[in-house]
Amino acid sequence: MTSEMKAKICTHSLIYQIEEQLVTGDIAEAKRCAVDLLNSLRELERIQERRKNQKKVDDIIQKLRENGVDAERVMKSCY
Repeated sequence: MTSEMKAKICTHSLIYQIEEQLVTGDIAEAKRCAVDLLNSLRELERIQERRKNQKKVDDIIQKLRENGVDAERVMKSCY
């Protein structure tokens, strides 16, 4: 299971837990779950941002290859 899927499942579970705690009247626990929910949402944002950045890199590599540039050689010369 991917880290993104795990984060989504965790987020969904926390939403359910918040609802349950609100019904039972445990506001302190609902607040704790809300903090955890925000952390999970931040993690999902980071995952999406990494995916978007990787897509940009992949697109640049593809354009280089289409123009006959050896992308691996360029990468090696950068490091």
